[in-house]
Amino acid sequence: MSAGHSGIDEVRKHLGRLLRKCRARAVVDPGDPRIQGRRRGISQETTAALLGCSTRWYATLESGRMKNPTPEFLESVVAVLRMNDQERQFLFLYATGELPLATGPADYALHPGWAQLVERQPHPACIYTRRWDLIAANAGYLDLLFGAEAGSVAELPDRNVLRWVLLNKACRAERLVDWRDSWAAPMLGELRAAIAANPDSQDLMTLLDSLLADPVVKELWDAEIGVFRTHPDGTMLSIDDPAHGRVDFTILAANVMHARELRFVALMSTGPGFRPGSVEGRGTAPAYL
Repeated sequence: MSAGHSGIDEVRKHLGRLLRKCRARAVVDPGDPRIQGRRRGISQETTAALLGCSTRWYATLESGRMKNPTPEFLESVVAVLRMNDQERQFLFLYATGELPLATGPADYALHPGWAQLVERQPHPACIYTRRWDLIAANAGYLDLLFGAEAGSVAELPDRNVLRWVLLNKACRAERLVDWRDSWAAPMLGELRAAIAANPDSQDLMTLLDSLLADPVVKELWDAEIGVFRTHPDGTMLSIDDPAHGRVDFTILAANVMHARELRFVALMSTGPGFRPGSVEGRGTAPAYL
């Protein structure tokens, strides 16, 4: 790398190219009084007019010199330039160094290959959203966490993994071994971390409110149980399963690359007591919404 050439220079270059590419292909309404001239391709001046800002302000973004652009401003750029999902992700990444938050169901679209991966896992596996809403699971995961009566994700009484673990009375009383310290504490820590990372997220606060309506969980939350704990890779947990006995397993998790708000989780059994999909009448096929 030559002297004076830096990663910042590369980021600025890519950000400018992305925005110029999107401006060049933009289709606009020639009847819009803010638009001067062309039907396809817009200038920095027109882009700024559509955004409701000065040309100089917009130009600082395109040059990579805008400091701390707000998510709201970047989302306006996405809308004006009609960026697709990947362009939106790169805009945020180049402009802020961070990927954008999910905005709706489109951000949770799974590539078909993920369905096959979950299906073929020899261990219980699932995929859920950043709100812990389960959207895919194989039979082994449903058997182990929810019991043999759970035929599919759609049939679950509650698809939210966090609410199920923290509020289900059978989980608290007998099914999840050492529920308070091994399960509730780190999961509440995960929720605290998620809220810290997304303090304006109404969906996370709604989830918290639903949990705090339970006096047991509220007592743990108010006592700041799990305030400095999360579920790191390699955490070992145990479940007392009526059909399989005591099942010990290790948790491994990863984010999906395209839909990064989704989390893939595998529960790697460390003992011989559990066989995924072994309940009579159940195979190993995945159970999806």
